[in-house]
Amino acid sequence: MAAAGRPSPSRTRSWQPVAIIDRLSRFTMVLAAAFTFVLAIVLLADVVSRAAVGRPVSGANDIVGNAIMMIVFLQAGYAVRCRSMQRTDFLLGLMPWPARRIALASGYALGALLFVAIAVANWQPALTAPGGGSGVAAWIAHVVIVAGAALACVNYGLLAALDLTGSEPTLDSELAELRRLEP
Repeated sequence: MAAAGRPSPSRTRSWQPVAIIDRLSRFTMVLAAAFTFVLAIVLLADVVSRAAVGRPVSGANDIVGNAIMMIVFLQAGYAVRCRSMQRTDFLLGLMPWPARRIALASGYALGALLFVAIAVANWQPALTAPGGGSGVAAWIAHVVIVAGAALACVNYGLLAALDLTGSEPTLDSELAELRRLEP
C-alpha cells in the first residue's frame, strides 16, 4: 500500500508516456474493430435492400470505401507498436547487436517517413470543413488517416528509443513485451 499522498508505483507507471501511447494504440485498435462491425451492418443492409427492394442503400459505396481506409489507419499505430510491420527477423538475428541497431534505426526512420508523407498528404483535406466539397464521410476519413499516421510515427519513435537505447533484447524479453500489449 502506498503512503498517504503518494501514488502507488503501479498507478505512476500507468501514466508514463510509454503506457499512455500503448493505451492509445490499443484504443484505436478496438475502435477499428467497432468500425468493422458497423461496416458489416452497412454491407448487410445493402444486400438486404438490393434483394428486397431492388435498390442499394444510398451512399453505401462511399461509407464502405471510407470505413476500410479508417480501419487500416486506426490499426496502423498498434501494428507498429506490436512490431507487426514487415521486418526480416532472420537477417536481424544474423547481425551483431551494433549492426542490428543501425538496421532497426533505418527501418524505423523509413517507416516514420512513410507515415509522415501520408499525414502531410491528408492534412489539408482534414482541415477543410466537412461541407467543403468531399462530404462528411470523406472528411472524417482524412482526419482519421492523419491521426492514425501520426500515432504510427509516434510508435516508430518509441520503438527507436526503446531499441536503440536499451540493452540487447532477447527473444524472451520481446515475447514478454508483446504479451503485455495484448488487449
